[in-house]
Amino acid sequence: MVVVGVMIKIVSFDLDGTLVDWSFADAFWFDCMARLYSSRWGLSFQESLQEIKRRYNQVGMDNLEWYNIEYWWREFGFGGSWRDLIDECRPKVRPYPDAREALEALRQKFKLIVITNGIRELAEVEIEESGFKGYFDKVFSATTDFGLVKKTGEFYLRILKEIGALPEEVVHVGDNYVFDYLAPKEAGIQAFLLDREGKQSGDFVVRNLKEFTRRLLI
Repeated sequence: MVVVGVMIKIVSFDLDGTLVDWSFADAFWFDCMARLYSSRWGLSFQESLQEIKRRYNQVGMDNLEWYNIEYWWREFGFGGSWRDLIDECRPKVRPYPDAREALEALRQKFKLIVITNGIRELAEVEIEESGFKGYFDKVFSATTDFGLVKKTGEFYLRILKEIGALPEEVVHVGDNYVFDYLAPKEAGIQAFLLDREGKQSGDFVVRNLKEFTRRLLI
């Protein structure tokens, strides 16, 4: 059973799939990249989409290059700045409806941080466009800040060192069973799995951020 005690001082949130949906990330890495690739190389959009997916898969998610915008910018032969493409995709940022209310309630009692597997450049845009920037004391990216391709128990221990907190002083919530539940638990951090689709069950599962907030403020 997950027990939230009086020692909790910091609430940690995953970002994509937890505070915001995947619309922006998917738009940037697939739709926007494919349209630019189509313009650069004279292929149809569908041909371009298939090609960039093929090349993403060729590198694989276990390699840091997969997450590196500058790497793909060079590989795809694009000119100009990749930051312009990020700006073009900004309107695709979609915060979940329950996110702001949860952040507003929880910041009254706890310090809030974000721990994401995604790169900092995209995470900062999502937080800014959602209007969430003022809620967080720190934002950590596994790939950008630590050179890791996934969140592990060791990664969470490094986060604890960075923020000067004990494991029992932190609770984490996210939508990935391995990266947002098992990994922080390995570091001794209490964790909740956010399952908006109702596929999981257990004391550690919450269906939305309203339920998560209630569990912490009881």
